[in-house]
Amino acid sequence: MTRSRPPGLHSPPRRTALEFPARPEQLVRVRHAVKDWLSGLPLDERRAYDVLLAVGEACANAVEHGHRGDGGTIRLCCAAGTSGLRITVTDHGSWKTPDHRPDTARGRGMAIIRALIPDVEVVCSSHGTIVDMRMPLAEPGDLPVD
Repeated sequence: MTRSRPPGLHSPPRRTALEFPARPEQLVRVRHAVKDWLSGLPLDERRAYDVLLAVGEACANAVEHGHRGDGGTIRLCCAAGTSGLRITVTDHGSWKTPDHRPDTARGRGMAIIRALIPDVEVVCSSHGTIVDMRMPLAEPGDLPVD
């Protein structure tokens, strides 16, 4: 994992990146790394949990659908700037055609991500899939009124 910090001794890391094998048992490590990164940012507990859940879903999708157990590498990049958060999950697997048969217990990952993160873009190519998630640090109603 790599981290970068702006100048200053006690500033939280503004970026973190993690590469991990596309195996389900790696997802716990990923969640812990993202939770640690989020803890240093000015997000309330609810919004931090939303980000953690969305990132977990995106990474789980990359493991299950992008690589389908081949153990390939997934890359997670998280950045916080003045305009908000940008988190990308990149796999190098091949797109799995969605199964359109009804399944009441599965198939909600992207819907969950889109419900939690206001700006989500999914780019699929022959080189893999990128899930690009962007979110402001503050919700519009959180801004102080002058």
